[in-house]
Amino acid sequence: MKNNRILRTMIALLILLAFFFVQGAAAVAGHLEGTTSALVRGGIIWLLVICTLLYFAVRHKSIAVLGFCRPKEGSLKKLLFCVPLIVIALSHFAAGPASGLSIGLFAADLFLTLSIGMAEEIYFRGIICNVWLEKGPYKAMVISSVLFGISHLMNIAGGSGVLATLLQICFAFIYGLVFALIFIRSGSLIPCILLHALHDMCSFISADGTVTVNVVLGAVQTLILAMYLIYLMKEELDRR
Repeated sequence: MKNNRILRTMIALLILLAFFFVQGAAAVAGHLEGTTSALVRGGIIWLLVICTLLYFAVRHKSIAVLGFCRPKEGSLKKLLFCVPLIVIALSHFAAGPASGLSIGLFAADLFLTLSIGMAEEIYFRGIICNVWLEKGPYKAMVISSVLFGISHLMNIAGGSGVLATLLQICFAFIYGLVFALIFIRSGSLIPCILLHALHDMCSFISADGTVTVNVVLGAVQTLILAMYLIYLMKEELDRR
């Protein structure tokens, strides 16, 4: 059974990374930028999402096994309605909105970020975290979050520096733990998808700050995220 879990985990991870590699390669190879880039990349990722949902709908007769259902009653209140994550997302606007943002680009970025939120949450939480839940919630949280963090190594191929990528991996790991807890506690993938898309969207349409602003912003975001994780872990331990 353990080997089966490992195999299912690796297959899921490889499928997701393959599509993300293709969408990035398509943008680079086609010298795509702006609205066109977002639409093409989003289209490729939406293809993955649709195929995955169809597969689970046919095999399991429902996509509820992935977490596409209403959150458990009262769970969002216990999760503080995820306000800390909303604050983190909106904090990207510390340097203001991006200049020259058109309605077309806004819509294209929304199309892309929703596809990313859907794909990553389906695979990291809906599939990988679910696969390991039988071995306990903490093991499921750590495994899915480590893989979520490591997957951000692909940012180097997109032009990110090594130091920036390492920081993104660490932040993504903590973020993954929080999302896994939200998924486990609420029993629903929907809050995770919406929060993930909101975070990415705010990042995409906000202006680039100075080095000082980015350092301070990153520190504040990490502090808020760490405090929220501690709160969620305490709630989880008290509940058990």
